[in-house]
Amino acid sequence: MTTAERKRYIQTVKTASTHPAYKGRYERLLTLHRNIFFSRIHELDFFLPWHRWFILQYENLLREIDCRITVPFWDWSLVGADPLSSDLWNPGPHGLGGNGNGSNSCVDTGPFRAQVWSVIQSAGGGCLRRQFRFRTPDAVAVKQLIMNNANVSDFERFEFLLRLEFHDLVHCVIDGTMCTLDSASAPEFFLHHGFVDKIWWDWQRLSRTHKFNEYFLAQKQRMPATVYRSQDFLDLNNQPGCVCAEYVPSRSRMYTALQEASREKLLSIKRLPMPHMPENAKKLFKITEEELDRLHKLMENIEPRETTTSASLHGKDKARGFKYADLMK
Repeated sequence: MTTAERKRYIQTVKTASTHPAYKGRYERLLTLHRNIFFSRIHELDFFLPWHRWFILQYENLLREIDCRITVPFWDWSLVGADPLSSDLWNPGPHGLGGNGNGSNSCVDTGPFRAQVWSVIQSAGGGCLRRQFRFRTPDAVAVKQLIMNNANVSDFERFEFLLRLEFHDLVHCVIDGTMCTLDSASAPEFFLHHGFVDKIWWDWQRLSRTHKFNEYFLAQKQRMPATVYRSQDFLDLNNQPGCVCAEYVPSRSRMYTALQEASREKLLSIKRLPMPHMPENAKKLFKITEEELDRLHKLMENIEPRETTTSASLHGKDKARGFKYADLMK
């Protein structure tokens, strides 16, 4: 996004969250996520299609304010070793502000700083909190997630890894408001979920049977708090209301190299070890010991064969968690 596009998006979110004409609907929508947090929207049955529906409801509200708006995504995998280094967190009018400070980890920089903005009333109406810790999965791991689960029959394994290691974990790497029942109150929530949805869409685009997955086509019940079934949100290009959306991939040479790399090439890249699930993420998403055991076994196919250390990396490689040159060899 250009600087102007970022500013426009942020201003639209601020209008939706503060202007009397929109604030009521904005708060009701985000409160819904809190109220039904444990009603299977974070389980296999509905996690992916329900959150695609949720993103669309948010986007529809923002587009009433400015029709040029679509919900963007933040590709945290490009800065997996140091997610706070992303320009997304700059303190200017085109960023979301930086890390939180003080005992409450309140964000005190940027457009959503405590002095000028607060989370929704159902979340307490206080400051937006943020306290980065740990790392996120890197770009190689995202590619491996899709490549290693490329068969239609791998869907449940793909979904499980995406939900726990790439979704749950990142919520609590950002921490603060994002690692609570009120996570939807954080403006970064939809940017994170936009990227999770993009990863699912990248998997769906492998074939028509990937897109119209039998698991969801067989469901008869409606998704929680909606009039829709999961199958209504399987095609990103044909969502209810005649909405066609598409995720624009990065045009960088590194991204292109990742898409073209073989499984052996990805395994040969020296990388930082995959991050472990934070304790607060286990608690928030009620991850069981059985699920953790399963996760650890499945992660063996994503863990690097050879690891490196942060001390051996420099520049942008230090934020990525692996050497760009190793990918291009």
